[in-house]
Amino acid sequence: MGLNIFKADTWWKAVFALGLIACVGAAIFHIEFIEMKHLFGFGIGLLLIGLSHWMAWKTVSQFVAGGILSTKDINHNLTSLILLIIGICLTGLFVFLIVKGLL
Repeated sequence: MGLNIFKADTWWKAVFALGLIACVGAAIFHIEFIEMKHLFGFGIGLLLIGLSHWMAWKTVSQFVAGGILSTKDINHNLTSLILLIIGICLTGLFVFLIVKGLL
């Protein structure tokens, strides 16, 4: 049960984990060819995207003939939508800055 939280069964959990790895990597390691502040900003953007989808992940249950049908659905509210937009903007900006710094 303890390791089930780390199971990346949906794409946004993998994005969240990649953002966490990028932030921790930028804080701990020193890579010569990349700016650590750009890597950290990229990680923050990915974290916000993953967090917004995690907030919007809802279980929808319906009564059907013979039982209850439960499905998972993404239903964004205002907070998760704002986090998603900020995350996409930060990720795009810092990907541009990382690529610009590599050229």
